Amino acid sequence: MGQKKVLINISDGPFGNIFYTEGLRAAVGVSAGMDENIPTVLFQADGVYYCLKDVDRTDSMAYFESMKGLGTKLYAVEEDLAARGIASDELAPDITRIPRQKAFELFKENDHNIDF
Repeated sequence: MGQKKVLINISDGPFGNIFYTEGLRAAVGVSAGMDENIPTVLFQADGVYYCLKDVDRTDSMAYFESMKGLGTKLYAVEEDLAARGIASDELAPDITRIPRQKAFELFKENDHNIDF
């Protein structure tokens, strides 16, 4: 089948549901197996709250460690961060800010998009 690029889009906040954790699990999962697809994770809307450096990642640390080892890119949409008053110095060091236009380009560049 061949290797595919997969965008994991996390737009729900990290509190009160399992979508966030399931999104991270999917990011790791798509990189496993015979084809070893290439995941990218995009945080937007309320999903950007999990990009804060002080957020407890205890329940998802294994996913972040796996993604780090795979070289998975983690992005947050600048406009959504700004709308929620989140400054650059409040972000976790593994998160890269990108403008919404770049986020739109990610949707076009990837072979598959999975929303959480």
